[in-house]
Amino acid sequence: MVKIRLARLGNKHRPFYRVVVAKNLAGRNGAFIEILGTFNPLMKKEGAINLKKERALHWLMNGAQPTETAAILLKKAGILEEFFAQRPAAKKNFKFLDKRTEAISVPATVAAPAVEAAPAPAPVVEDAPVAEAPATEEAAPSEAPAEA
Repeated sequence: MVKIRLARLGNKHRPFYRVVVAKNLAGRNGAFIEILGTFNPLMKKEGAINLKKERALHWLMNGAQPTETAAILLKKAGILEEFFAQRPAAKKNFKFLDKRTEAISVPATVAAPAVEAAPAPAPVVEDAPVAEAPATEEAAPSEAPAEA
């Protein structure tokens, strides 16, 4: 089976990826068949994804299966839309793309419910001043004779 996936390049803490077509048994950075493009996650939105659309579409039409991350990149580049236009039945294999967007759009169950009209605060009733009872003086303890 042939996969469209990412091969990691770049230095430590500075990732850079190639989008490649490789056999599923090859290692992450192992032998590949063709380079389809690059992905730079550190770059701004424009220019972060560079893909050869014709070649990527060619491999998809010939049965290459993209990984989830590669499918997200192909969707952002607009390649999957062209693929689904030519093969609508293939969309059922990419349901995970819809789940990702559904999970983002559904409000969290932990989130506070929508605030309705807040109840008016209870009126503050001022109580009459409380008269304090006079403090009683305690009897001083008697001094006990010191023991020798």
